[in-house]
Amino acid sequence: MKKSFISIIAITLFVSMLSLSACKKDASKDLTQKLTLHIHNNVGTNEAEYGTTYTDLNGRKFNISDWRYYLSNIVLINSDGSERPISDTVFLVSPEQGNYVLGQVPVGNYQGFRFLIGVDSTTNHSDPATYPAGNPLAIQDNPIHWSWNSGYIFMKLEGQFDSTANATDVPNKDFFYHIGLDENSRTIDFTNQAFTVTKGYDKMVTVECDLRKVWTNINMVTENTTHSMMDGGLATKIANNWSTAFTVE
Repeated sequence: MKKSFISIIAITLFVSMLSLSACKKDASKDLTQKLTLHIHNNVGTNEAEYGTTYTDLNGRKFNISDWRYYLSNIVLINSDGSERPISDTVFLVSPEQGNYVLGQVPVGNYQGFRFLIGVDSTTNHSDPATYPAGNPLAIQDNPIHWSWNSGYIFMKLEGQFDSTANATDVPNKDFFYHIGLDENSRTIDFTNQAFTVTKGYDKMVTVECDLRKVWTNINMVTENTTHSMMDGGLATKIANNWSTAFTVE
């Protein structure tokens, strides 16, 4: 009788320990921390600022008055290779803002991430008037949507450049690059840029976009305007440069 009683106690303790262990494992799955994307919008090694004069890769002086772009379709790659989409998250990035909060994500190791410059086709052809004020996809005071073309401008670049022969004078001619259309969205792939989200610590991942690289092989004298249509492929040429313009710090 005594042995049976002791056995019952042992079994009960063993079951309790298993239950506690399971609870701890389940609880660990629920641990999350805030993940933020910090974006440096640079011209070379300098932070981009509106109104400041810079030089492009050809030594030509220019300034910028507007540089904004849509970043969407963010996907985290788990340590086992499975994917964790950050759903319903679209950012309108500009040099005036650095941090973009992705929300709470599980702690642990990640293989990397990827995102889209632009928006998916369905979103691209949605009506900005249906989004509430404050939403990046809503109508902006400074428009970044073509009302005449039913689509968002994925990246908008405006300013002035020096059009003189020596290319070292004060910027004197306007440029604008309005890159849009479904075919000009681009996936930026950092699936091999590993990072770790640690319990008790919010995580920040830093990405840099270099405007000089956005303009790789662009001659501003002859290639200074585009609405992404009938431009001799200029918009696509710029969109193709995005894959090398973005880097992880």
